[in-house]
Amino acid sequence: MVAKSFLQSLKKGQIVNARVEEISSGGGTLCSFNGELLLITNHTEQKFKVGDPIKLQVKSLNPLHFHIFDSRLSKFERVV
Repeated sequence: MVAKSFLQSLKKGQIVNARVEEISSGGGTLCSFNGELLLITNHTEQKFKVGDPIKLQVKSLNPLHFHIFDSRLSKFERVV
């Protein structure tokens, strides 16, 4: 799965580009971050397909939590 060095390189507020690799029936979405695979849970009503590019913003590191980033809907937000 994901390398420890990749996880340690993440910073709060960082936006990462990912691609949907697989979708499970239980709501899990396997995403690729430049070859690093990470299983994330989609708690939104947004539906993804295999191959979809998505942008995720790191909301917290421990526990690791992402937010789907959409620049069209985004309001400027300061993450501290």
